[in-house]
Amino acid sequence: MKKILIFLMLILLSGVFLLRPVEARALRDAEAGLPANYNPEKIFYLSEAFEKKGLESVIKNADKIDILAPQFFAVTSKMKIAGKFDNNLKAVIKEKNLKVMPLIVNAGFSQSVMHKLLVSPKDQQAVITGLIYIAKKNNYIGWQFDFENISYLDKDLYSAFVEKAAAGLKKNGFILSVAAVSRSVDYENTNAFKNWGGVFDYARIAKAVDFISLMTYDDSEPLGPTASLPFLDRVLAYVKDKIPAEKLSMGIPFYYWGWQQTPYKRISSGSYSLVEYTMQNFSHLKDFDAKMGVSWLTYSFNNKNYKIWYEDQRSFNIKLDVVKKNNFRGFSAWVLGQEDPAIWNSLQ
Repeated sequence: MKKILIFLMLILLSGVFLLRPVEARALRDAEAGLPANYNPEKIFYLSEAFEKKGLESVIKNADKIDILAPQFFAVTSKMKIAGKFDNNLKAVIKEKNLKVMPLIVNAGFSQSVMHKLLVSPKDQQAVITGLIYIAKKNNYIGWQFDFENISYLDKDLYSAFVEKAAAGLKKNGFILSVAAVSRSVDYENTNAFKNWGGVFDYARIAKAVDFISLMTYDDSEPLGPTASLPFLDRVLAYVKDKIPAEKLSMGIPFYYWGWQQTPYKRISSGSYSLVEYTMQNFSHLKDFDAKMGVSWLTYSFNNKNYKIWYEDQRSFNIKLDVVKKNNFRGFSAWVLGQEDPAIWNSLQ
C-alpha cells in the first residue's frame, strides 16, 4: 500500500513539473489571484534620439511588443501638426506588423504653445481632424497625448480638450491615451506640481480615454534613483481611487541618473550601455538596494566620487511584479535603446 501511495504521489508531482509553459503561467497567475489568461499590455516608446538603437531592439524583440509608441509628432506654435516616420521606421513597422500608437507633444514642451491650443476651440478641432487624417492614412491604432509642461491653472481646459479629442477619435475608430506626469498630492507649491504634474485630473481624464500611461518615474527627491519603490508606492496609493486598474499603464524607465556625491548634485542621465561602459572602464563598487528596488554603483574620476542608480533586469522584474500584483492594464517603458538587453528575457 505504501508503494502505491508513493507511486501515485510521483505521478502527481510529475504532472506539475511537466506543465507546459502556458499552463505553468496560468497556475502562477491563479495562485497570485490574477484573472485567467492575464497578460499585461506591453507598450514601448521610441524616440528620435535613440531611434537607431531602439529599432535594433524592435527588430530583435518585436514578438514581445504589443504597441510601439514613437514620439515623432508635435503641435507647433502655428497650431500645425509636424512630424513623420522615416523610411527605416516604416519598413520595420511593416515587416514586423506592429501596432503603432504615436505620441504627439507640444513642440519643445512649450507651455505657451499648449496654452494657445487650449484656449482656441478652432485650433483644437483642427488638431483633432489632423490626428484622425494621419491615423487613417498610416493605419495607426490611435494616439497618445504626451503634452507636458502645462500650467496647473489650465487643468480644466486640458481635461476638456482630452474629452473632445477622445470623442472625435473614438467616433472614427481610434483610441486615445494620455501620458500623465505623476504626483502623490493634491497640491504643493513646487515647480514640479505647478508646471508638470498638477494639470492632470486623473479621474476625469481616465473616464474619457482608453487608458493613462502614468509616468511613475523622475522621482523629485534630492538624491536617489529615477523610480524608487517608495516613490512608486506613494504615487500608486494616490491614484488608486482615481485611475481604474484596467486603465492604468504603469511607466517603467530604462534610463539612469548619475550623481556627484560631494556635494550631492545630479550630473547625468544615460542608458544601460553607459552603465556597462563605466563598469568596464572604472574601478567601482556595485550592489542592489532592496529598499529602493534598483541597483547602484559607485566610482571615482578626477578625485571626485560618483553614484549611479540604474535600471536593469532585476529592477525591471520588480516593477513588472507591481504591474501584475495590481492587475494593471500593463506598462509603458521609456525608451527603447536605453534598456538592459536582459529585460527581454523576462517577457512572454
